[in-house]
Amino acid sequence: MTFRKILSPLFLLFILICGKGIGQNSTYLYHDGGVATPPTYEAPSGRPWKTSIDAGLVFGFAGTSGYYNYYVSGISANSGYTFGVIEEIPVQKRSYIQVGLEILKDGVSFNSYFFGPNTSFLYDGNFAYSHSISMNEIHVPVLYKFPIGPTDRKNRSVYMTAGWKWRYISYTYSQVTNNNTGYLVWSGERDVSTIYRILSPFGSSIFEVSIGYQRNTKKKKKRGWYANFEYNYGLSPLHYTGNTQGSNDVVFRLNTLIFKIGKIF
Repeated sequence: MTFRKILSPLFLLFILICGKGIGQNSTYLYHDGGVATPPTYEAPSGRPWKTSIDAGLVFGFAGTSGYYNYYVSGISANSGYTFGVIEEIPVQKRSYIQVGLEILKDGVSFNSYFFGPNTSFLYDGNFAYSHSISMNEIHVPVLYKFPIGPTDRKNRSVYMTAGWKWRYISYTYSQVTNNNTGYLVWSGERDVSTIYRILSPFGSSIFEVSIGYQRNTKKKKKRGWYANFEYNYGLSPLHYTGNTQGSNDVVFRLNTLIFKIGKIF
């Protein structure tokens, strides 16, 4: 009898515990007739932002037109270099927007006349002076990049870019040499500005188009390297004064073809 008296309360306690557990589960699952919503999982898109650095060689194309052809001869562009940082932002399904900062070194040379300060201007058609202009530029590109081919998810791809750049002539240094004597007759700074100005007398616009080849790494498609040919067409002519006092007053264009090699991180 003693054993049965002890067993009965234990059995009742077990039933109460189980019944309480069943009641709790029933309330959780069927409270207000609904079921708890599990957390959702968003798969990564697989197209992260890309940062790249590049460097390249600059080959220029210079020329004058109209009225200014009569006051310049033998104009040619000087080769130079460039380097920059570009950020690629994925848009749509296969394309990118590129935004960055580029530093560029180029220039132009030609034969023309020259009048020193406080001298009279006499245009006799004798281009006896050589003008050499060295220019430093800052470019801020906003470009649209898209692949050529069925997909841009392969390790190798060909692409194109097109868009707009803000061109800022940060520094210029000019030298004028007498071709007959070989002597330097004048040198000066900041004597080149833009005709169609944006934000500054030294700021203007460029249209850019390029074609390139990109090689991504097999393990991490975010990384890789690329090479491209890029053409920059200046939408504004440039104005050269000669001695910062209007000695020459030459308006010319300077466009560039750039070969670049870059690294994606």
